[in-house]
Amino acid sequence: MARTPEAEIIEASSRARRLTGALSRLLAQYGSAVGALGVRLGAAGLAYLLQIVLARALGASDYGTFSFAWSLVTIGGFLATLGFGQIAVRFLAQYQQAGQHGLARGFLRAGLMATFLGSLTMAGMAIIFSPVIEAGYGHLCRTVLGIGLIALPFFALTDFMEGVARSQGWTIRALVPPYLVRQGAIIVLVVLAAIAGGGSMNAETAMFAALSATITAMLVQAGLLVNDIDRIFPPADPVSDIPGWRAAAIPTLLSDLALLARQNIDLIVLGLLAPAASVGLYFAATRLASLLGLIDFAVGAAFGHRFARVHDANSDPRALAPVYAEARRLTLLPGLAAALLLIALAPFILKLFGPDFSVAVLPARILLLAGALKLALGPAEDMLNMAGQPESVWRANAVGALVMAILCLLLARDLGPAGAAIAAMAGTAATLVMLVIAFRRHLGFWPFVSGKTADAPR
Repeated sequence: MARTPEAEIIEASSRARRLTGALSRLLAQYGSAVGALGVRLGAAGLAYLLQIVLARALGASDYGTFSFAWSLVTIGGFLATLGFGQIAVRFLAQYQQAGQHGLARGFLRAGLMATFLGSLTMAGMAIIFSPVIEAGYGHLCRTVLGIGLIALPFFALTDFMEGVARSQGWTIRALVPPYLVRQGAIIVLVVLAAIAGGGSMNAETAMFAALSATITAMLVQAGLLVNDIDRIFPPADPVSDIPGWRAAAIPTLLSDLALLARQNIDLIVLGLLAPAASVGLYFAATRLASLLGLIDFAVGAAFGHRFARVHDANSDPRALAPVYAEARRLTLLPGLAAALLLIALAPFILKLFGPDFSVAVLPARILLLAGALKLALGPAEDMLNMAGQPESVWRANAVGALVMAILCLLLARDLGPAGAAIAAMAGTAATLVMLVIAFRRHLGFWPFVSGKTADAPR
């Protein structure tokens, strides 16, 4: 029997409503992960643009001086929260869920104090070692670094507030100031300074631009958070849990140190054993492979607070298995697709760096395979941190860094960038093995299962 036009309109309207409802559910469920990935992709584009602008405006010598000094500032700012930036995701999510406003207020006060003291410590260490820096890199580097150290506490405060925002699932608000506002402001200020200087500028001016951009990003981050944090955690007498926070923060800080070692030890060893050209080739390969890390970061940023809330609401850690399976699926499928695409496009992408960089295709592909292996496991480090097992994370990264260093010493001299890439892949594999063991021992399930749990650990 033929349907009337009115029936077809009603059916089409019903299908549209179902489709709209499905899209709304998907956005509600995964919108933060997609948003985080979008921000990081935008940040990656800005980072490449920033390097081009700086290199053209500064010239090779001043560009190298600025890059080295700014790298020290960013590493110091990352470590200056003394772990409180990372554990904020876990503790503030739990305190908000339990209505423990006093503890939340106490944590915020302790985190700000730790960040201030950590910034002073990092700046003090840089000042102590400044004669060594001057001897190796010249007086200009010492001057530029001195300007950068003024930016260090503002960088650290932004990092701490990023953790606060992520604890409430505010992924976009957490990531936009440090990854888009800061980098975008540096680009704008450098371009304006270069125009004012007739197309060129010096490293000191570039660092002043970075300082101004860092303060701007911190103010934007504070403006986005302060009112809503006061609403979610109404004024209450601060309650302190220093022993508990310290117990979580110290291994988290150690984990950050181990992660930095694992991310940089291959380049350091290669630089000691191989010619500068090999280091340049390998650095280009690492830049290509680092694109896979955007997926892992995006999913971890979106799911971190969910891991913390589920863990706090359940005495059995195996209740985390379904949530982790969901996060792992979001990491696995896009990650493997991106890895295969980048492996295929590696020769074409590396040609953009110059004709000599075709040699870097093999190490780039090895590093991409290592990245795909990590994505196959999912955001394991975020899960263990939110489940109160940061010790397992730093041990895993420490073991990975040790394996990478040993193999790099053995292979880099003869195999060059390919040897460093093999060492990096082995270090990644060692880290993942340690994380899998930690899952089974502390959470009671294997990270590869799909929402199922293992028998309780004995």
